[in-house]
Amino acid sequence: MTCLTSLEYTFASASAAALWAVCVLILVWVVRNNRFAGKPAFVLTLAAMLWWLFTVAFDLASQGETCKVGWSLAAWPGITLLPIAWAFFVFDYTMNTSQGRRPIRLLFYIGLPCLAGTIALTNSQTHLLYGTDTRLVTQGAHSFVVFDHGPLFFAVAAGLYIFVTSALSVLAYAFFKARKTIRPFLGVLIIITAAPLAANLAYIGWGVTVFGYDPTPFMFAVALIALSWLLLNNSMMDTAAQGRNLLFYATQDPVIIIDAGRRFACANPAATAVFGKKMPRYGETLDHLEKIGPVLKSFKETGEVNGAEPIKLRERVFVLRILPIESPIQTKRPLLGWSVSLVDITEREYAAEALREALAHAEAADHAKSQFLAMISHELRTPMSSVKGGLDLALHGAAGDISPPLRNLLTIAQRNSLRLLKLADDVLDLQKLDLGTITLQLQDLGAVEFLHDVIEEYEVYATEANVGLTNISGNVNRQLRADPYRLKQVVGNVISNAIKFSPEGGQVECSTRLIGTKLRISVQDSGIGIPENQEDQVFGRFNQIENSASKASGGSGLGMHIAKILIERMDGSISYKSRLGVGTTFHIDIALSPQNLQAHTTLDA
Repeated sequence: MTCLTSLEYTFASASAAALWAVCVLILVWVVRNNRFAGKPAFVLTLAAMLWWLFTVAFDLASQGETCKVGWSLAAWPGITLLPIAWAFFVFDYTMNTSQGRRPIRLLFYIGLPCLAGTIALTNSQTHLLYGTDTRLVTQGAHSFVVFDHGPLFFAVAAGLYIFVTSALSVLAYAFFKARKTIRPFLGVLIIITAAPLAANLAYIGWGVTVFGYDPTPFMFAVALIALSWLLLNNSMMDTAAQGRNLLFYATQDPVIIIDAGRRFACANPAATAVFGKKMPRYGETLDHLEKIGPVLKSFKETGEVNGAEPIKLRERVFVLRILPIESPIQTKRPLLGWSVSLVDITEREYAAEALREALAHAEAADHAKSQFLAMISHELRTPMSSVKGGLDLALHGAAGDISPPLRNLLTIAQRNSLRLLKLADDVLDLQKLDLGTITLQLQDLGAVEFLHDVIEEYEVYATEANVGLTNISGNVNRQLRADPYRLKQVVGNVISNAIKFSPEGGQVECSTRLIGTKLRISVQDSGIGIPENQEDQVFGRFNQIENSASKASGGSGLGMHIAKILIERMDGSISYKSRLGVGTTFHIDIALSPQNLQAHTTLDA
């Protein structure tokens, strides 16, 4: 404990303590703020340096020979670790070495310092580090120890020199292989590595000392402080900074940096390639630059980028982006300048243009197809009407003159002419809906009369199919607001399907009731029903439910699709409920007329 209490604070010990404090601050700053290759080894180097300086400070403050020699012996773990950790830092930084050999590295980090510490602890018995001729010398006001270096001192020193010279060799190799921009920094690393080595050689060979002490730790401390200062002011070792620097120079998008006065500061190679000799010099304006000059001039005057239109330069298409570069120091002017980048969107623009052209061609083709189908459907409808009329006259006008086989053929022809005429009408309606040429003529209709007329039209068809068609509606005497022709088309299509899909002897029932502000017409059949979740098939275009009945009955698969569009355009809706093997009920909801709604509201009041 005497060596910790009996201390005399001198300029030498205070200088060592000051260096130690500076190294502590540097260690904390590096751990918290910086990222670079080899950082763990660099931190370990600083830690070893701190231990060595700690023992030096107490050595210089101690007065007795025993304490001075003791502090010198205590420094050996740090003395051993420092050059080893520094060498590994140099390897990691210059060669980006893998951390896969961690066990071997830990052996050097822990094993050799522990071995040196053990030798130092047993020096009083072995005298392998410091011999018996070690003595205290006093010159004026200063006392220092003259060491008698033992054989292991030189052996350990030789081993540590191997690490230092290896680091120097790697740095020299990296210096000649590196780009010119990083060579000055590598040169500083070489000086920092060589200076402590030179100081130690001067101490061993010629007895050069500082305050009567080995100058190596002082030289190493100063070198590490200098390096840390470079870290603070230089981005050479900062991974993030180097990555940003790489992006600036390697990107194919032109980037120009302008200062706070909106004058040229620098540009990346891509920008130089685009603008060539027109690129301004440092401090000049960019107003004359092709395409972007007027935009930057406007930005200089207003502080805003006017217009977001793509810019075409050298057969490429760019989007201009201006981003502020904030100052890291809080001053009256918070910005250092702006980054002006031209983002290349050539491929995206070409792809978008090709897509627009393809879409225009597709729309034109679809319009042409719709017009063609509408024209064909219209042209087919006229002769088919004539064919149907002729067949009707043949069957009914000359009933007694037609033989049974011929009548059967005429009946089949008449039935198929009806199907073809219905198909032509459906296709014509579908194309009119697609082209938007159908105009609905909405008017007030009496619900009772309307439903009676529709059912009457399909009684003959029901009789021929041997299916009962009845109207079980109550006295729901309401006015509907709809297009009479199109509403009859919708309801008639539902009744026709109900008859078609009901078996012989089956029954189709039509009913009405009020649902809020709408009248619901329900058509219930006694068919085989519709499976669950088939709405897309029922109301889809050219779709039919996959069963034998639908295939046998034929149809285009357009009727319900057209019916759904028409009823929805009349502010109505269509839906169904079905049970397999029991039947299906379609519900058609139709809006009541405004007058009917007003009267209904008055009665309710």
